[in-house]
Amino acid sequence: MSNHQHMNSHDGVTPPNPIRGAGKHAAPSHMAPRASAPSTRPTSESKKGETPSHKPGRARKRAAIAAGIIVGILVVAYAAGVAAFSNFYYPGTTIAGVDVSLKSAQAAADELDAQTASYNLTVEGDGFSWQFTPSADAPVFDSQEVADRVLASNDAMLWPARLVSSLTSPQQTASQSDETDLSAEVDRSLFSTAFDEQAFLDQVGTAVDAFNEGRSGTFDAAGAYDTESGTFSAERARENEKLNRDNVSKFALIALSRLDETANLEEIGNDAFEPLSGGITDDQLQAACDAANDLLGVNVTFKLGDSDAGTIDGSTVAQWIVFDENLTPTLDQNALTAWAQNLAQSFNTVGTERTYTRPDGKQITIGGGTFGWQVDTDAVVQAVQNAVQNRQTGDIEVPTSSQGDKYAGAGQPDWGAYVDVDISEQHARYYDANGNLVWETGVVTGKPDGENDTPTGVYKVNNKARNITLVSQNKDPKTGEPEYESPVDYWIAFKGSSWGFHDASWQPSWVYSDPTAYRSRGSHGCINTPYDKVAELYDLLQVGTCVIVHN
Repeated sequence: MSNHQHMNSHDGVTPPNPIRGAGKHAAPSHMAPRASAPSTRPTSESKKGETPSHKPGRARKRAAIAAGIIVGILVVAYAAGVAAFSNFYYPGTTIAGVDVSLKSAQAAADELDAQTASYNLTVEGDGFSWQFTPSADAPVFDSQEVADRVLASNDAMLWPARLVSSLTSPQQTASQSDETDLSAEVDRSLFSTAFDEQAFLDQVGTAVDAFNEGRSGTFDAAGAYDTESGTFSAERARENEKLNRDNVSKFALIALSRLDETANLEEIGNDAFEPLSGGITDDQLQAACDAANDLLGVNVTFKLGDSDAGTIDGSTVAQWIVFDENLTPTLDQNALTAWAQNLAQSFNTVGTERTYTRPDGKQITIGGGTFGWQVDTDAVVQAVQNAVQNRQTGDIEVPTSSQGDKYAGAGQPDWGAYVDVDISEQHARYYDANGNLVWETGVVTGKPDGENDTPTGVYKVNNKARNITLVSQNKDPKTGEPEYESPVDYWIAFKGSSWGFHDASWQPSWVYSDPTAYRSRGSHGCINTPYDKVAELYDLLQVGTCVIVHN
């Protein structure tokens, strides 16, 4: 056995160091290696390239100890947080507007007791506003119950996330909600035994009833028309809706149970109002308003002579619009006719009293007769309907059945040239449109006996004729023949076919210069005129010229 083999056979003997490669200090190849004593000191190679087998275990042990310490700290911190936020509120927590940040439930309850004395609830929205102030004799809330409930909602097990959220989010009022479910059960646990819930609901209901007064709950044109914008709008129509008494009352109760200081009806949306009668949908309502707005494009001015008789625009038409059962807008014929009649009443002058001053200074007030303006009401209604349908703009002449020469207002003369017949003076004068005296003469009017009086009033010439025979409408009871038949050369009628100017060959000439002659020699109602004068007048007057007969 060689020395090498012998050395490996001893247990516990450290193997020799590896033989270094040949170099200038290497032992000669013929020399045998010398055995060396075992040594516990590591060789240079083991110091540089080898790790003792016990060092990895020590590192792992130290890491485990450090991790355990960290976990322990975290567990203690977490447990401390759970304990803390099981007894104290998060930062930023408020109850009914009272800041209870980092307070205990007892401290919060004490502060709530001091603060709830001034608690008020306001329910508002869509023009409605009602405020409730609890009575000091009958407190609404149990402050301790409120404080405990809010604290119980802390979710202390989730305190790290809740704490971060409370520190980074805007301050919020506890229990406040953006939407309210009216089908949810009211949480009455916050109310004190002294709180009279029914009395509270009755107060809300009374306020709702007062708000609903004047609201029909139906869709109509008047309720849908917005005077500011001059249009029909669905939003304006909805203002006719009534508040739902039960829903608003329950909403107020829920808000009170949540300690909300302000409760806006927007939180319950359409549930705040009762639907318009007929269950009209928003689309139907909008379509009806759009159709009505199409009728508002008219803008016309009715003219009577040179005067404005009235203007019709969208605001006027809006007052006449009604909706049928299919929500189709139409013009209310009764309202339109009433407007036309009012226009006629304002501008009709036929038969009305008018006052004028004759050029010689005499002032006369006279009514009755056939001369003047007479509005054709039916024609006006049709003209308005056509204008609305065609969205017409501009001027429209007022349809009339009779016209004056001008329009100067109620009670004013509306004629130009005219014949003035003064019964008291037994004199007739013709003035041109500028007031110049063109013709005059003495006349004989009807005998003032109550049967043959010449009718007074403002008339117009309706017929002229030559060489005719005037025949009495009255019959002689004995003969059955007309009471008279009088041939005349000139006939100028002004009232029907029975009263007018004519020559009277049977009258002596002196009667035309005696203002009292008519009392005994008066006519059957016509105006007897000297032959040469009636011939002149016949040429001066035209059909339509004004004739005024007065006392």
